[in-house]
Amino acid sequence: MEKPDKWHLSKAISISHLATTFALILAGVIYITGIEKDVAVLQANLANLQTQIIQIETDNKAMFEKIDKKLDQMIDIIHQYQLKRDS
Repeated sequence: MEKPDKWHLSKAISISHLATTFALILAGVIYITGIEKDVAVLQANLANLQTQIIQIETDNKAMFEKIDKKLDQMIDIIHQYQLKRDS
């Protein structure tokens, strides 16, 4: 008798296969949870940086206003000096 050339797939599931599958699923869940934690930390850092940028912009605006006032005073002083010199 000849053996038929057919593929045979076993329907049995071994314990090692179940353990490996469970380990892979567990590792995937742990990996995704780690990514979610990293994203949460990065979001908090982003919010902090945005707050710092707003504060820096506010400080710069106030500083530029002071510089503008001082430049106006210097221009007025130079203009008055030139008027006195020309008279």
